[in-house]
Amino acid sequence: MPETFNFPGGITPPVYNDHFLFAEHLQRPYECPECPSNIGLLTAAGGSCDYFVNGAKHRLDRDQVFFISRGSTLAVRSRTKDVYPALLFFHSRLPDLVMFSLQYGGEVLLEKPFDTLPYDFSYLERPHADAGTFTTILQLIDLGAGSGSFAALQADMAIRRLFEDLVQKNQEAYKHSQNIQALKASTRLEIFKRISTAKDWMEAHYQDGLTLESIAAIASMNSQHFLRMFKQVYSITPHQYLIDCKLKKARQLIENNDLTINDICQAIGFESAFSFSVLFKKRFGMPPSHFRKT
Repeated sequence: MPETFNFPGGITPPVYNDHFLFAEHLQRPYECPECPSNIGLLTAAGGSCDYFVNGAKHRLDRDQVFFISRGSTLAVRSRTKDVYPALLFFHSRLPDLVMFSLQYGGEVLLEKPFDTLPYDFSYLERPHADAGTFTTILQLIDLGAGSGSFAALQADMAIRRLFEDLVQKNQEAYKHSQNIQALKASTRLEIFKRISTAKDWMEAHYQDGLTLESIAAIASMNSQHFLRMFKQVYSITPHQYLIDCKLKKARQLIENNDLTINDICQAIGFESAFSFSVLFKKRFGMPPSHFRKT
């Protein structure tokens, strides 16, 4: 077992002196008992995998990634065969080194002693619908199957970029969470996780004719409370955010394929081509037909 270090709350996460990627295509049921964890990413490279973080069950499918924070507990259970769990744990010093280097640059890094206090990444600890991060983990699995110093260098660079992206997302998450009007930090954290989970779900199902009630149910809130909290966090209503998701997807479709404007309108869930054109022009400065020509 790796070494442990003291951590507030009495949990002693393992210390990793390198990055570790565990990935295996399971042909029979599997169970890993609950144990302390350090900062890492959990996903399923195939099938659906059940992860239990601090006792709560999270079933992850393709393109879903769960960020687990330092000091949390983790268990893995698979009741079926043909499941491909993948777990990436970062070098234990990487999170603080990256945060430190982003805070202080240039000559300051040479003069200022390294701050060993652990940074709080708990605002990211939830499932993320993140195809980009998922793809990077698949690439790391392929690199791990190879050999040689070049493959190791590629993996190191990919992990560094991956974690820098996570740091930026963590900073954004913390900033948004501070908009929540609640006295306790734990309350703000819980509300933020629920709201952001619903936001990710909206991004994945924007074309499905969502209602406020169905989105609020993802956050386990009643619709009016969810509406207030969403607006507090992101300074926009769920409806406005949903429209923005559709328009961004429409722009991608216009740029990358030859679908007609009417087909794109239907694909993203707009019933009226006229209203789609008006909203697109308001968002991007020109109608979709002109945008395609440019």
